[in-house]
Amino acid sequence: MRVGLDNFRAVNWHHESGGVQWIEQRLLPHCFEQVVSIDPENVAMAIETMQVRGAPSIGATAAYGLALAWTKDKGRFFDFWLARFRSTRPTAVNLFHACNAMQTCAESNPTAQQIIEYADAYADAEVSANKRIGKTMAEFLAVGERRILTHCNAGWLAAVDWGTATSGIYHLAHAGEKPFIWVDETRPRLQGARLTAWELNQEGIDCRIQADGAAAWMMAQGKVDAIVVGADRIAANGDVANKIGTYGLSLAAKEHAVPMYVAAPASTFDANCSTGLDIPIEERGGQEVLRMDGVDIAGKFQDVSIAAPEVSANNPAFDVTPFTNITAIINESGVWNP
Repeated sequence: MRVGLDNFRAVNWHHESGGVQWIEQRLLPHCFEQVVSIDPENVAMAIETMQVRGAPSIGATAAYGLALAWTKDKGRFFDFWLARFRSTRPTAVNLFHACNAMQTCAESNPTAQQIIEYADAYADAEVSANKRIGKTMAEFLAVGERRILTHCNAGWLAAVDWGTATSGIYHLAHAGEKPFIWVDETRPRLQGARLTAWELNQEGIDCRIQADGAAAWMMAQGKVDAIVVGADRIAANGDVANKIGTYGLSLAAKEHAVPMYVAAPASTFDANCSTGLDIPIEERGGQEVLRMDGVDIAGKFQDVSIAAPEVSANNPAFDVTPFTNITAIINESGVWNP
C-alpha cells in the first residue's frame, strides 16, 4: 500500500542483501524506517519485540526468517530455528501456519533460491487472500453513511499488504466511495492511533482517533454504521481471539444493533482449537500499561511513566469474542460459518 507516492509491503525478501526487510512499526507514525537483516535471530526478535506485528505479517515474517535460516544456518534449521520462530508469540496462529509450511518445504531439501521463492509465495498468497476479503467486505460496509469503526490495526502493516479489516475500506475508497472511519486508539500500545490512522491518512481516507471507551457512546448516538476488526486466531466454533477490547466492543455492538464483522484469511483459522477457551492468550509486561512513549515538542522520542511507581498492571494482549456476538466472519472464500 501507499506511503507518500510509493508502495510498500510490511515485510519482504531483500534481494540486494540476501536478507529480510521489514517496516519498524514501533517508530510509526513519527518515523518511517525499513530494517534489513541477514541474521535470522534478528528476524525472530523483530516478531518478539513487535517491530513487526499483526497475525498475517507475523506469519510472513516467520516464513522469510526461516528461509533466511535455511540459507545461513541450514544445519540447525530443524532442531533450532523452527522452535525458535514458533516460540516468538503464542496467540497468532498464522505464525504456526507459516512455520509448518516452511518445515514442509525444507523437508524436500530445496535450494536456497527455492526456499526464498517459497517464502515469497507464502507472503503473496496472504496478500491475494486479503484483497479477496476486501472485495466481499466492501459489500457489507457499503451501508448507511459509511461510518465504520475499527479496533487495533488490521491494516496492511498487520497483513503484509491491503490488510484484513481495512481491505474492505480501501476497496470502498478505490471505488469512489467516501468512508469515514472511527479509529479506536487501542490501549496500551495504541496500534489504532499510531498505525491504523497513519495508514488511512496515507490513503486519503477521512478518520478520527477516539479513546477506546468512546466507541459504545458513538454507537448509542447512532454514529456507527458497521464495525470491522481482524483476528489473531479463530476457533473451530467461530470464537475469535483479537486485540484486547474486541469482546467489549462486541457487547456494545449487540446492544445497539450495529453489525460487527471479522475479516481474516484462512491462515488465521485453527481447527485444532474447538472453542475460544482453547486459544492461548498472551500476557504481556505491565510496563506497556504503566508507561508511554512518543515524540515531544522538540521531535525527540521520550518514554514517560503515567502511573504511580508502586502500582502494578494487568496486561492481557487479547480477548475472545464468542461467535454469537459476531454478524459475520469473512475470509477469502466469502462468508465463513463454523
